[in-house]
Amino acid sequence: MSRLLSKLIWCLWQLFPCTYRTFYGDEFGRIHFAVWKMWFGRCYKINDVIVDTFTTALDDTLRLLDALCAANCTPECCGECCPK
Repeated sequence: MSRLLSKLIWCLWQLFPCTYRTFYGDEFGRIHFAVWKMWFGRCYKINDVIVDTFTTALDDTLRLLDALCAANCTPECCGECCPK
């Protein structure tokens, strides 16, 4: 019954396109900020922006993103660019 209800809620929720946002670091140490819309499991209107963290005028939000990406960096995923 619970499984059927969760599937029904998922189907009803899919009637409305939702916007999702995330950030992640790549293997080169760059921070990406991505925004996309999803409808019935399909992504569209995908915007992936590389955040410039090399500028001297970083605000607190970009400093936090840079610290979070560096904290989640492991040598297995980021290789040599990972700060020790």
